Amino acid sequence: MLITFDDGFADNLDYALPLLRKHQVSAAVFVTSDVIGQQERLWTEDLLWAFTAGRVHPRELARLHTLLLGEGRRDPDDPNLIWDIVRRGPELGNTQVSAALSDLNIDLNRITWPRQMLTRDDLAHLIASGVSVGAHGKTHTALTSSSDVTAELSCPRAVLNDIAPTQGQSSVDTLSVPHGAYTADIVDQALAAGYQLVFTGDAALSRLKNGFLVGPLIGRLDVDGGRIAPTGEFRPEMLAASLFTASQQQAGVALRFVDPARRKRFANSNDRAEASSRL
Repeated sequence: MLITFDDGFADNLDYALPLLRKHQVSAAVFVTSDVIGQQERLWTEDLLWAFTAGRVHPRELARLHTLLLGEGRRDPDDPNLIWDIVRRGPELGNTQVSAALSDLNIDLNRITWPRQMLTRDDLAHLIASGVSVGAHGKTHTALTSSSDVTAELSCPRAVLNDIAPTQGQSSVDTLSVPHGAYTADIVDQALAAGYQLVFTGDAALSRLKNGFLVGPLIGRLDVDGGRIAPTGEFRPEMLAASLFTASQQQAGVALRFVDPARRKRFANSNDRAEASSRL
């Protein structure tokens, strides 16, 4: 089992690390490189919280969508409106976003203390403590909506590869796709960019063959508030239900996203693993 955390929030160090150490559980933190060291969260996260709490009216949200994304008037009752902004908004410039929020008099109640995002030193400390660090895009824009997928894939790897080797992690070769959004082409681009594993948001158990992953695509089971008991512990019945209902990624499902050369490499490594296990 591997526990994963997305985005790069400071509480991964402050609260999660002591518990991971206590229970000796393996973990990985996937970081959006543009928010490293930021005092506040992504503005899209604060917008989502404000909208959920009723502090942003649907009509204001529809106008914000038009100002930011310029696609004409939108239906305020469209339930996908907030998610469209959250997935596409992170790559927009701060000046444009601030002007739009100001024009509509939307207060996101930005939190700057305590600091919300991990710093470079925090990441180094996590790695030195045995936590693996991976990439989670450059801006946290959904890769399927990004105007520059190449930068979203290459920039975080370059930034994190400047931190990880100093603490003993040889390289950053894992990617968690922001918002769980991906296509076969995006996975191929990620593998071509040097990533070895691509973590999705698909509720699937990853199959092993002789102890080795059958492919580079990794599903995950989401842990949200509904699965946590009042005591703060994972509710056993929810865990059992999650494991029972999750699909298992078959080799063909995972490997269909890999280009032919990489597919052959995974097949060869599986054959070698099977042969060594027989020996």
